[in-house]
Amino acid sequence: MRSLLLEFLRLNNLKTGIWREGDPYLVAAGSEYPVRQFASPLEHESFLKLIIALRYEKDAQTRATALKQIGEIAANLLATNSLTEISSGPFPLQLDLVVNPAEVAALPFEAATDREGRPLFARNDPAVVLTRRVRHTFAENRARWPATPRFLYAWASLSEPTDVPSQEHERALRAVLEPWIPMGRGTGTTAASDDVLTILAEVTLEKLTEACRKAVEKKKPFTHVHLLAHGVPVGEAPSQHFGIGLRTEEGGVPEVTPEELGKALAPLVGHTVVVTLATCDAANLTNTITSKRSIAHELHELGFPIVVASQFPFTKPGSTLMVETFYKALLGGKDVRVALHNARVALYESRDKTGHDWASLVGYARLPEGYADHLVDVGLECVLASLRTMQGWSDELVKQGNKALASFDEVAKQLQARIEKLEESLQEAETAGRRGALDENLGLLGSAEKRLAELCFVCAGLGDAAPWQPLMRRALERSRNWYRRGSESNLSHHWTAVQSLSLDAVLDGRIADPGRWYAAVTAAKIDQRNAKPSAVIWALGSLIELYLLAPLARQSPPVDSARNALAEMKALVREQPGGDTFPLESTERQLRRYVQWWTTANGFFPGTTDLATAAGKLVEELRQ
Repeated sequence: MRSLLLEFLRLNNLKTGIWREGDPYLVAAGSEYPVRQFASPLEHESFLKLIIALRYEKDAQTRATALKQIGEIAANLLATNSLTEISSGPFPLQLDLVVNPAEVAALPFEAATDREGRPLFARNDPAVVLTRRVRHTFAENRARWPATPRFLYAWASLSEPTDVPSQEHERALRAVLEPWIPMGRGTGTTAASDDVLTILAEVTLEKLTEACRKAVEKKKPFTHVHLLAHGVPVGEAPSQHFGIGLRTEEGGVPEVTPEELGKALAPLVGHTVVVTLATCDAANLTNTITSKRSIAHELHELGFPIVVASQFPFTKPGSTLMVETFYKALLGGKDVRVALHNARVALYESRDKTGHDWASLVGYARLPEGYADHLVDVGLECVLASLRTMQGWSDELVKQGNKALASFDEVAKQLQARIEKLEESLQEAETAGRRGALDENLGLLGSAEKRLAELCFVCAGLGDAAPWQPLMRRALERSRNWYRRGSESNLSHHWTAVQSLSLDAVLDGRIADPGRWYAAVTAAKIDQRNAKPSAVIWALGSLIELYLLAPLARQSPPVDSARNALAEMKALVREQPGGDTFPLESTERQLRRYVQWWTTANGFFPGTTDLATAAGKLVEELRQ
C-alpha cells in the first residue's frame, strides 16, 4: 500500500488552541511537495456549532448540512484535490495524518469529500485510507504482529446489560475467531477456548487492571483488546473531556479517565497490537482549551500501535458492524489499513441504520518497519494455527459420528476459506519475490487441501459416500500439485517433496521418478546435520516416511531404516525443553492415514499393495 505523510503545524503552544479565522498554519505533504501555508477557514464558535450538530441531537437535515460543511473544510485543509497521489497511481493509498495543533486535531478529517462531493475515505474504489498518528517516542518494546489471536473483550453497561450491545459484539467476535477456537478442551498443539477469547462482563477498572497484569505474568498477553462501554464526561467545564464508564464493586459507574484506563492497560504495551473502543466519544478531541486528550489519543501515545475509536456518539448497530467488518478483514490476513477502510465503507453503506458513524470512526496507526513483508509471514502463521484447530474440529466430529454430520459442512467451508486466503497470499509472495514465504505457502496449500480431502473421506464413511468421494479425490490431486510445485521450486525443502511423493504412491500406485525420491532423501539427510534440533527432528520425520515409501520408488533401503529413524526422532523430541510433542503427533497422524484411509480397500494404491501393515507397525513403535 502506498503511503503519503501529511503533517499540520503551527507555532507556539500546540497542546491547546482555538480556531481563529485567518490564523496561519503550515502543512507538509510527503517529501516531494513544498510546505504549504493556509489560513484558518472559520472561527471557533462556528466550529463548535458544526461539531454539536453531529452529535445526533439535531434533526437529520441539520446533521447532513453540518456534515457537508465539515467535509468540504476537511478536504480543503488536506488539499486533496491538488494531491496527484489521490487521483493517480496504484491504490489503496494511505494518508498518514500527523496533526500537532490541538484545534486542528479536533477536526473530523474523516468526513472529507472528493471532487464529486462523495466521502473521500468511504469510497470503495479507488480506496483512500485515512489514519492518524502521534509524533511521539514510543515504547522501545514494540509489539510483534501476532500469528495466533488472544482477545480480551471487556464490557460494562450503565444500569442494565441491554444498555450496550454486549451479546451482539460477543457473537461478532466469536464468528471471526472461530477458526482458532477449538471444540472441547485444548491440547498441547491448540489453544484452549479461553486462551483465544477472554470475556469480562460488567467489568470494573480493578478487574481490567488485574486481567491485563495476570495475562502478562502468565506469558499469555492479549494480542487484541476490545472495550464496549458508554462514554462519560469527566470533570466540569471548562476542562471537561470524555472518559469511559466502567462498573464499581458496589455496582455504580465511575468516570474512568483516559489516564486511568491507560494505566490499567499499560502492562500490555509491547504485546497488544490493536485496541478497539466501541465507546461514544472515545476519540473526541473537541475541547481544545484543555490539554487533556481523548482515550484513543492517550492509548496510542502510550504505545499501542493501532487504536480504533469514535470521535462522536456511536450507534449500537454501527459499533457492532465495525467489530464484524474490521476484525473479519484483519483476522483474515488483510492489512490493518484495509480493515479500517472496509469498516468505514460498511458503515457508510449502512448509513440508514448507522447514521454518520462512518465519519466518526478514527484509526490511529503506527506500523512497524517492513510491515508489508511481515504481514505475509504472519498471515501464513495464522493459517497454520487455524488449520491445526480445524484438524481438532474434525477429530471431535469423528468421535460424535453421524450425530455431527451436518457440522462437517461448516468445517469444510472454513477450510475452503483458508485455502482461498492461501491462494491470495501466494500471489502476494510471488509479487514480492519472497522465496521463503512462497515455499511455505505452497506447502500450506497442499496441507489444507489434504485436510479437506480427509474431511470428505470421513463424511463418506458417515453417510452417503457418492457425493463425497469425488470431492476427496479432486482435493488430493490438488494437494499433490501444490506439494509438487513446492518441492520443484526448492529441492532442499524435503517436507513438500515427501508429501508429493506420498500422494504419487497413493493416487497412482507408484513413484514414477525414483530420482525425486533420492533428492528428498538427500535433502533430509543434509538437514539431519542442522545445528537446530527442531530441524533435525523434522528431517527424521521425512526420512521415516521416505523409507516407508521406498518400495513404490523401486528402492531397497537398509532393513529397519524407518524404525531406526523413528527411534532417533522420539529420543530427540524427549530431550527438548518444554515437552512439545507436536512433531510426534504429526508423524503419527500421517502414518495413520496409510492404515485407516489410504488403503487398497478404499481405492488407493491401484495395481499394487498398500502400506497399511508397515505403517501400522511404525505407529505401534511410535506409541511405545
